[in-house]
Formats: sequence, structure tokens, C-alpha cells
Amino acid sequence: MNFHGDEIHPMGAGELAGELEALAVSHLERVSDEGIAAMSKRPTFATLLPTTAYILRLEPPPARKLIDGHVPVALGSDFNPNAHCMSMPHVMNLACVLMHMTMEEALAAATINSAGSLGISATHGSLEVGKVADFVVIGAPAWEHVIYELVDPPIDAVYKGGVAVHEA
Repeated sequence: MNFHGDEIHPMGAGELAGELEALAVSHLERVSDEGIAAMSKRPTFATLLPTTAYILRLEPPPARKLIDGHVPVALGSDFNPNAHCMSMPHVMNLACVLMHMTMEEALAAATINSAGSLGISATHGSLEVGKVADFVVIGAPAWEHVIYELVDPPIDAVYKGGVAVHEA
């Protein structure tokens, strides 16, 4: 089970997720300390959507508090009419700048933890033998440039299932 909660108002979504043993909850801008504790038990993934907080001028989700509370954090773009963003590099940048995540945390949140929040981390989300080969090739001296180069991330190619679907 995956649902949205605690976005605009605290509604006890974290507590409910813990009670229901939900796989993931999206948004969580207003999650309580009790909700974080409840989510840490399964654990339930916190799918954070920094573009929503940025565009709607909301206080961003408490990523650091969730991470320190042993809740796995995933990142998503929340692509919809009020948060029109499909750029995961931009999402990762906002996660670092607005939510005080490290670049390593943002990378894990955008890859293996996002796969985990969907229940597919056994087959997706990391480069390992036997997993689906979905990845990007970057044209930069270090992977961190995907986050640094905000407007034009250095993505040279995109592979889906091991097949090139886009090349720069």
C-alpha cells in the first residue's frame, strides 16, 4: 500500500502508515514525530516530493528528521499540473538544497529507495548482476555533476532494460 498524506495539514498519515504497515507514503511535509516513529517500525518509505514544496511555497518535508529516525527516504517529482517537473536531477538538487540531504542520500533516494518504495528493489534501482539495466551515462568527471549542473545536467545517454533509448 502506498498513499499520499500529511501534505498541507498534519493528518496522522505517518501514524496510519505504521498501523497499516504501508509500503510508502508520499509528501509528508507535515508529518509528526509520532508518525516518523510509526513509519520506522516496518519500515515504511517516505516518498518526498521537493518540487511540490518548492512550487507551492510549503515548508519542505523533514528529510533529515526522517533519515535520522530510520525511515528510508525515496524521491519523486510529483509530476502533475501543479508541479510540472520531470527532471530527477532537479528533484535531487532541491532535496540537497531545501531538505538538507547529502548528495549520496539524494542519489540513494532517487534510485534504490525509489525502487524500494514501489516494492521492486530486488530487480530495479541499482546496478547489480541480475537486475534490470536502467541507467544513465553521464559526461562529467564525477556523478555529482548530475546534481550540480542544475539547468543542463550532463546526461549523455539513457538506457532502459540495457537498451539505449536516448543519446545526446
